[in-house]
Amino acid sequence: MDGEPMIDNAAANALDNTDNTVPVETVPNAGDSANPYALFHGDTGDMPAEARMAAIALKRERYIDGELYDIVLTHQQAVERSLNNDLLYLVINQQYHVMIAAPVNGLEADIRSLKTRASLTREEAAVLAFLRIRVLEYENTKTDADSWIISHDEIRAALTTGAGYLASSNDEEGTAKKIRATVSRMATYGYLETTDEDDMYRITPLVPVVLDRALADEWLDLCAQQQAQQTPQQTEQPEQTEQVTHEEQTAYSEEEL
Repeated sequence: MDGEPMIDNAAANALDNTDNTVPVETVPNAGDSANPYALFHGDTGDMPAEARMAAIALKRERYIDGELYDIVLTHQQAVERSLNNDLLYLVINQQYHVMIAAPVNGLEADIRSLKTRASLTREEAAVLAFLRIRVLEYENTKTDADSWIISHDEIRAALTTGAGYLASSNDEEGTAKKIRATVSRMATYGYLETTDEDDMYRITPLVPVVLDRALADEWLDLCAQQQAQQTPQQTEQPEQTEQVTHEEQTAYSEEEL
């Protein structure tokens, strides 16, 4: 009709689309031409995929090594920036090629970091100190970290004989259960790894990273002194040094320390 605007079929179809739904094919599946690091539509991240993978591993795992260690070295500034945003800092042990993400201390702001510190029990402290001494023995014989093997019986003997923390206990069954539970927790914390053999464990490089020889000796002496002084009713835990605390994940559903 004369005087009426002409509307083509495509425009008419668009007007009929009353819910204004955008066709699926017009939405980018991934990536963003304006951001070379984008992995999804609208991504403003400034890290390549492998650096993000390494940063996530540092936040989720007790420690990283191997290929992830090398990736972090390649993208260290970006990874540290990501950790800092979650109030974590990067700890690098060049001797064992191990990295951990540790919570920042002394924050002025009342903000909880992604990982927080939790004190070890006396049994755990005694086991950790014993594991550190065993690592030193392996280091003295130039034994590769993959061969840092220890048995459940060795751990039990360290705790129940001589100046061991549980040497004075008369409850054999209760002591056995306590040691079994402690060893299990040490594996959960990342200090031990199970092997194909029953009751045999591999000591991980995390042990010497969090506990040096001098502090291990100090801990063993402390545990021996407390073992000599304690009564069966005493359950007070010793004060722990920040250097030998472990991290507790607060952002993930997996069971933590």
